[in-house]
Amino acid sequence: MHPILFRFGPFTIYSYGVMLALAVLVGLWVAQKEALRRRIDPDFMPTLAFWVVLAGLIGARLAYVVVDWPHFASNPIEILFIWDGGLTFYGAVILAVPVVLWLARRHHLPFGTVADLVAIAAAAGYPIARIGCFLNGCCYGKPTNLPWAVAFPFDGIPRHPTQLYSSLAGLIIFLILWRWRSKESFPGELALFYLVLYCIYRFFIEFFRVTPPAGSWLNLGQVASLILLGLTLVIWLVLRRRLGGKSGV
Repeated sequence: MHPILFRFGPFTIYSYGVMLALAVLVGLWVAQKEALRRRIDPDFMPTLAFWVVLAGLIGARLAYVVVDWPHFASNPIEILFIWDGGLTFYGAVILAVPVVLWLARRHHLPFGTVADLVAIAAAAGYPIARIGCFLNGCCYGKPTNLPWAVAFPFDGIPRHPTQLYSSLAGLIIFLILWRWRSKESFPGELALFYLVLYCIYRFFIEFFRVTPPAGSWLNLGQVASLILLGLTLVIWLVLRRRLGGKSGV
């Protein structure tokens, strides 16, 4: 764990925040490349990035706070401590969707096309953000005796480095999307494909993570993954039948 990269006088630079910022910059760069391929003004991307990142951070933090509300109820000021980690991807999705819809309408672009740009940007930045989780020591795994187990300073128990598992899985997902992005049948299919891949990965990684339970053998992350996966597959099937081969959605 290296939650603090360095201190400069009264200023503290946190590794999680640095990696999150780097993830945003890489995602923006990749999205600009994709926007050029789709003949969309790349100058639109900074505006898209600003609003989606803002909405994503707020949604991700609120979801995390809701899940761990007993802790934050007694320590409300910590709700603002984003640099300590504590962001939930599904919360980011919930709040980002209406923002993407608003931006698409405001700039007269198909919602699906803008969603695709957000998806490829998120996929590119996700592996980097998870390295920030590893440095911060959050999102850690269950105890294990595997040779690559990592003992974090907070308890010294060898655990699954689930942050690194997630980073590797995120990189694979991004490479799949990058290779497949020119084969979509309708705008928005890339974003749906990303959600499907993410939900599958997230369901299985949760077996190794320490996460609040939601039943006898599933935890909250797995339940959320199954719900979003089912919803995404239904939407994908309906849109593929209606819009396959058409130009916009």
